[in-house]
Amino acid sequence: MKEKAEKVKIQNIIDMAVSFSAMGRVFEKGSTEKIKTKLENCIEEFLNSSTKEEYHEKHKEFCEWFTGNIKTAERKKDGKIIKKSQYASWGQATKVIDIVLKVCVYYCNLPSAEVSSKIIHWLNGAIDTPILEDFKKRYDSPIISQTSTIEDIDKVKYEELQKMIRIDIEKSFNGEIFPVQYDDIKWRELNR
Repeated sequence: MKEKAEKVKIQNIIDMAVSFSAMGRVFEKGSTEKIKTKLENCIEEFLNSSTKEEYHEKHKEFCEWFTGNIKTAERKKDGKIIKKSQYASWGQATKVIDIVLKVCVYYCNLPSAEVSSKIIHWLNGAIDTPILEDFKKRYDSPIISQTSTIEDIDKVKYEELQKMIRIDIEKSFNGEIFPVQYDDIKWRELNR
């Protein structure tokens, strides 16, 4: 019974986290369930990672799966297609997994407080359009000038943006917070 309760707990956390990322409406019908199933099947691997490198390899594998299996929803206006469906971008994949892992590790201390205190150092900050716009105002960077939305983010841009988050943490927060805390602070600051 404890095992079943723990499994349902993880499923509920994943449901909340996927909803919290506000990405469901961006993807084709049925995608949210595919994403949740994939997360339920691989979340333990993230939570049981023994090294930063192993954790980041799992992150990359998830994003590769996502960008090869999840498509954006077709957008219409006045009955006309204004944007065709296409495979999700790396930025869209990372927003989902970064939010899910933030909720699991940072908010819920999974798999335990001891393990989450180790893993939290490895988590990336979730990137959204307001963070990109804030960076555009404050930094002169070709990566930022070429990136308007998370849909524009590929793997290389994502890694550069994560470096920028860490630089901004050093500059603006004296290096005293983690990237997941940075994205919480920035989300509140930029979305209010």
